[in-house]
Amino acid sequence: MKIGKFINKVQTTKDTVRHYEKVGLLKPAWDNTHRIYGEKEINDFHAIKEMQALDMSLKEIQVIFEVKQNNGCGSTELLEEVIQTIVEKQQHLMLEEKTIRHKKEQITGMLNVLMEVNQKGKK
Repeated sequence: MKIGKFINKVQTTKDTVRHYEKVGLLKPAWDNTHRIYGEKEINDFHAIKEMQALDMSLKEIQVIFEVKQNNGCGSTELLEEVIQTIVEKQQHLMLEEKTIRHKKEQITGMLNVLMEVNQKGKK
């Protein structure tokens, strides 16, 4: 399928598809003058979006796609790279969660003090 049908099918923009091609994430086939997108590109596009939803950067996704290209889709190397990337994301989220929890406790404490001062001022 040509790019118009592809972008409709995956619900994106031509600019996004071209950018993914430029950074090597999508590699459509060519007939003489047109790029031809198939099921592989659809699957790759959905995989990119799933990884982005996990907060992976395009650089991280590029590494995973390179490992996939070099070692195959079900390879141990690919699985190890995906696992490592997800573990790093998990650790980052746990640190963010701890930071947010600490800030929440500080705000709650400050709010309690201010409410107490406000109540004393009303008496």
